[in-house]
Formats: sequence, structure tokens, C-alpha cells
Amino acid sequence: MQEPNEKDLLVDFERQNIPEPYKSYYTTKRHNLFATIQNFPNIWNCFMKLDEIMQREFEHTQRVLDTTLLFPMILYMNAHQKMRVALELGCSTCMTEAHSILRDAIESAAHAHRLASEPQLLKIWIQRKDDDAAMEAYKQEFEAKKATRLFNGLPELHAMWKRFSDIGSHTNLDSMVHRFTMSNTETDAEYRLNYLGGEPNVYVPALFEILLVFGLIEAMVFNSAAARLRLDPILGEMRARFEAEKESTRQWVIKTCQLHPPSAS
Repeated sequence: MQEPNEKDLLVDFERQNIPEPYKSYYTTKRHNLFATIQNFPNIWNCFMKLDEIMQREFEHTQRVLDTTLLFPMILYMNAHQKMRVALELGCSTCMTEAHSILRDAIESAAHAHRLASEPQLLKIWIQRKDDDAAMEAYKQEFEAKKATRLFNGLPELHAMWKRFSDIGSHTNLDSMVHRFTMSNTETDAEYRLNYLGGEPNVYVPALFEILLVFGLIEAMVFNSAAARLRLDPILGEMRARFEAEKESTRQWVIKTCQLHPPSAS
């Protein structure tokens, strides 16, 4: 199959208004997105199914019956918006940047979950900037001891939030090592940081891991508004089909990338 050229990837407006060298980066990023969709349709379809599920859940809850869910649902929507950005970045092989945005999505969902579980904390959450005492109360409830407070009951999500903090949001070797290349000659050394790309055996499992995080957040949305959402039988069928396809894709990723469970210590 012939590789797509600039005309295949960019519309006339983009070709005319995006100059080099940025155009080369932009075109490659677009090509990587299309290649991901084409080469890994099972992963992409799982993302699209989950996005459709969450959109249906938000449509059900946008008419407020329980006012205590208003702010949690807004925060879940904020998480969903960031999930979409992380998906686009990940599928464009900007994986470190995807992890950084995904960390923000997780944190927004964790705040939503805490407020939905303990509505009495909403006053503290809203009034945090009123004075020093209000800010201190907020820090105690939402920033201190995150594992047992903000992420209470969400150990898997907390573990991923910590990991994405290290490899996505903070400047360290872990966030750059897979992109950095260096070659030596007799007289000098040449270094490069690859802005895009990644080895499939690393990239594909990382994409699936993003899908798993999305799935955890969707489950939080459903559980927070379960009394209403369980009344929609179509939504239940959609969620069941997604779970089946997700598990099928998991097995495909394990087999294709030859993944092995971690050895016992």
C-alpha cells in the first residue's frame, strides 16, 4: 500500500496556512492518528463505544433531579473532555502528553467521586478560596492523604494517577527515555528527541491501558447515578457489549505484543 502524502492528510486550508517545519510535525501526527485507527481498529472501536456510552449517561443526567449530583456530573464531564484529548494524543503517538492529560482526567473524576459519595464536602470544595481557613479545610479533604481521602475506594485509579504523574506530568528521565536517541562517531555525538512515534510493543499496550482507565472512569459515572441509569436497558446492553469487546481486545493485545505476567518476587 502506498504511503499517504501531504495532500491525502491535509486539507487545502492546512497546506496553505501551516508552514514548515511545523507542517512536517503536524502531518506526521495526523498520519499516526489515521494509522492507529487503521492498524488497531479493535482498540479504536472500544474507545468509540465507551465514548458513546458516557455521552448517553450524561444525556440522562443533564436534567437535574438530585441536586447533590450537579457538581459531580460537571466534574465527570470535565474528565470526559480531557479523556477525549488524551485519546487523540495517544492515538497520534504523543503518549507522554496523553498520560499528562489523562492524569488530569483521573483527578477530575476522583473529585467527582468524592463529592458524589460525601455531598457534605461540596461546601468545602466550593468555598476553598474564601479565606485561609477554607483553603486549609479543602487541602485536608482533597489534597492530604490522597490514597485514603480523594481516592478512597479507588486504589487502582490512584495507582495509575501516581504512575501517570511520574511518566507524564513531571520532567524526569522516565518521561523522556523512550524518545531519546543518541549516536556516536569518531569525532562527536548526535542526539535527538523524537517528538512522535513509538515501538508497537510499547505503544499498543499503553493505548490499551488508557482504555482501561477510561473504563474505570465510566464505571464511576454509572455508579454515581446508578438509580437513574439502570432504568435504561439499552445502556445496559451497550455496557455489556463493551465489556465483552474490551476483554477480547485484552487477549489480542497480550498475544500480539507477547506480554507475560510479572514474575513473582
